[in-house]
Amino acid sequence: MVKVVHFSCLMVAVVFFGINLTEAKYIGGYYWSGASIVLKCDNLNASLLTHLYYAFVTANEDGSLTVQNAQKGYANDLLSLKSSNPDLKLLFSFVADNNGSFSKVVADKNLRKTFVDNALELVQQYQYDGIDFDWEFPQDKDKVNFTALLNETYTEFKKYNYQVTAAVRAIPVYKNSGYDIPEVVKYLDVINIMTYDYFGSWSNTTGQNSPLYPSSLDSAYEREYLNIEASIKNWVEAGAPKEKLAVGLPFYGRTFTLADPTNHGVHAPSLGGGSPLAPTYYQILKNYQNFTTEWNDEQKSPYKYSNTTWLAYENERSIAIKTRYAVENGMQGVFLWHLGCDDIYGEYSYEKQVLLHTINKVYRNK
Repeated sequence: MVKVVHFSCLMVAVVFFGINLTEAKYIGGYYWSGASIVLKCDNLNASLLTHLYYAFVTANEDGSLTVQNAQKGYANDLLSLKSSNPDLKLLFSFVADNNGSFSKVVADKNLRKTFVDNALELVQQYQYDGIDFDWEFPQDKDKVNFTALLNETYTEFKKYNYQVTAAVRAIPVYKNSGYDIPEVVKYLDVINIMTYDYFGSWSNTTGQNSPLYPSSLDSAYEREYLNIEASIKNWVEAGAPKEKLAVGLPFYGRTFTLADPTNHGVHAPSLGGGSPLAPTYYQILKNYQNFTTEWNDEQKSPYKYSNTTWLAYENERSIAIKTRYAVENGMQGVFLWHLGCDDIYGEYSYEKQVLLHTINKVYRNK
């Protein structure tokens, strides 16, 4: 096993007046080590999070694990954030390799044990607090085996009081679904529902990336599945306790190419994605200032357009509304993808990590 060296990261502890995050149920943030511009830990205010996920660790076909970008030291650096927030939980987020490794691992009892043993060793080596499954996505043939893996992982990890979470599909029950939801929820501390990417370059029309409610223009299918409210309802009806569910908040947008620049509302015909396909909130503040901005009050999200480019995104107002929805509906809380997309230095919003601060302000005023 490679020796772990913990790097020191200078950070000023921030006193966040009016809010004690130990009282907030859950604010989870994904730290993507593969981002083109990686957020340095001394620019991350850990006092604004309860959980921090290192993305990613690859689960290999033989049950071994590979920490992505391990040579850059990011996974070590994050540990120093506990000096400013001792209650912060650090978790590794696991993804499959390009050959569908999770399906192969979960189908073999011995490989499952190898995986669990390696995951436990990894957490203990880095002094983290648990792991997160980001399997996109198990299929029907994986259903029984995925449940078995979660059961075996949870049973072993709870001996050490470690946490087990998962990032899951917004549509819980669908053709070829790999979730046995009444069983799966027994073995997860938090269920991060990826309530974003409802519309994008794959859609025939424009649409909000993460709408809270359906649009009056939606089809029956879109009303039933393609909004946050519907996703939460569907997960609860399928057997998930609401208090374990977390709403996913995207700190990025989705672009579209309008078929007709004069038709620029929600559900306008689209020819596909724009460029870039998924701009970060920072990029949106920087590069889309001259676009016309509209507020979609039905779905509680903004959008922008100029010529043939149409952009669905989130801003401080929509993030606050969706966070408040999670709080008022008795959910676990919210999580975000990903931390590096925010206006880290407050260059355009005049507040560092403005979207993350917005989430915290909702908890402070609840």
